[in-house]
Amino acid sequence: MNMTSAGTYTVPMEELWGVLAAHQLWLFGEKGGRRADLSRLRLDGVSLRGVNLSRAKLVGAKIINCDFGGAQLEGADLYGVDLTGTNLKHTNCLRADFRGAQLKGSDFTGAELSGADLRSGALLMDGGATDGSSDSNAEEGPRLRRANLDGARLSGAIVRKADLSGASMRNAKLEGADLSGTQLKDVDLTGADLSRCDLTSARLDRATVAGAKLDGAVLKGANLIGVDLSTLALCNADTSESVRVDDSPEAWNRLQDMIARHVRWVDTGGAEGARAEFVRADLSGLDLSGSRLVGAVFKEAKLRGTKLISAALNLASFMNCDLGGADLSNAELRGIRFDQSVLDGANFVGADLSVETVRMSATKSAEHPSLMSGCTVVKTNFTGASARGLITKEMDLGKIIADPAFWDPLKGPAPAS
Repeated sequence: MNMTSAGTYTVPMEELWGVLAAHQLWLFGEKGGRRADLSRLRLDGVSLRGVNLSRAKLVGAKIINCDFGGAQLEGADLYGVDLTGTNLKHTNCLRADFRGAQLKGSDFTGAELSGADLRSGALLMDGGATDGSSDSNAEEGPRLRRANLDGARLSGAIVRKADLSGASMRNAKLEGADLSGTQLKDVDLTGADLSRCDLTSARLDRATVAGAKLDGAVLKGANLIGVDLSTLALCNADTSESVRVDDSPEAWNRLQDMIARHVRWVDTGGAEGARAEFVRADLSGLDLSGSRLVGAVFKEAKLRGTKLISAALNLASFMNCDLGGADLSNAELRGIRFDQSVLDGANFVGADLSVETVRMSATKSAEHPSLMSGCTVVKTNFTGASARGLITKEMDLGKIIADPAFWDPLKGPAPAS
């Protein structure tokens, strides 16, 4: 046994196989058997496919980038285990104890997790690797696609940015859990309790919620397209800031075709194609970076968190739109109009909000200044943006983020911090 600086230990593989053999005897009540206690063991890149560790003790173990595909972990004590980057596809984790587990980048596709306990677990640690040794993607949550989580206990669990697409979570306990940014597409949540659950920016496309509880859940930016909220047993949640975005391949192709027709309309001076008009459209969370939408019309549209990086939006108009958290960094916004729109938290870093000059003929041209009227701009970032000629009306600019170069053309000093 070799101790590591992190308080874990390593063993030679032949010794580990001996522990596993004794555990099999114990499971079947045979002589010489002994329950496997692998608490605080460290394994890196080891393949134990199909291993039977049912009811084994692995408290605080670090099983990094290993292959446990098809393993038996029924009733295992995995309290505080670190399974970063480990393959657990089609494992049997029935009634396993995963409290406090770290599952960043792990893959539970097709796993059996009925009755598993994942309460109060930091399943996705923000930041880098858990102990500095893993190269797993820090932005990637656990993958539990099509996993069976019926009756699983995840109350208070932190499952940020996980992929639970197609999972069965019937009667699961999720009270107070953090599922922000999680993929819950086509999930069966029949009878599940999501009271006080944080579903910020989660994708619940076509989820089944019959008899589920959503009381007090946070649904800001959550995608509820195809979700029938009328079937819920209890829903006192605020859905006003949720979205309903169809990001299916068919919908995306229709959107791209619309943009292509708009580009044709611009290039031919209106002789061909058609102007893009997004009236009450929900484009939240979509990536439209680099799109050519010069002169497009957005009316009562939702673009929460939409990426419009380096997009060409000169002379476009946004009326009564919600662009909270949208990214318009380095976008061309000359001559644009924002009327009565929400721009809170939007990113205009490096954007061009100056005057657009349109040549009418060989001798005539017209200038169109950019306009922001009646918009909310709390924590809106204008650092490095060009504001030459920008007109602002009926707006409180005291809470924006900007540098002196942005304020100078507005002929007013920056508000005192």
